[in-house]
Amino acid sequence: MNRMCLIAFAMSLLLAGCGGFGRDDAATGAALYAANCAVCHGGDAQGGGGAGVAGLSKTPPDLTRLSARNGGTFPANDTLEALQGYATGGMRGRQMTGFSGLQSDQKRRVKLEEGRLRTTEPLAELLLYLQALQRP
Repeated sequence: MNRMCLIAFAMSLLLAGCGGFGRDDAATGAALYAANCAVCHGGDAQGGGGAGVAGLSKTPPDLTRLSARNGGTFPANDTLEALQGYATGGMRGRQMTGFSGLQSDQKRRVKLEEGRLRTTEPLAELLLYLQALQRP
């Protein structure tokens, strides 16, 4: 898993140089991803998973293709809604467990192509990181 964390962190630093959000955001988003998501979605976020997928009836989805599955536009609202659901204890009918550690009293606005969203600081960092990972 340490190797996956390093890969996710390296990818975030590389992507941060391409614009979209700063190094601090990239590092924080990568760390949050590594701690909460990589065990199932894989260090590269392509759904390959890791130890966390054992016994699941469905393979975790490729998080680098969210935009591609949404006509080329990052589905920020839907992604944030899903993240918020998981952060409050999981979502009914889903195998993914909640990650309440991403709850925070601090809120911030996230500037995206389609406008601005307001959410907790950790979820904002994770959302921006997932947006930066998108590929065709």
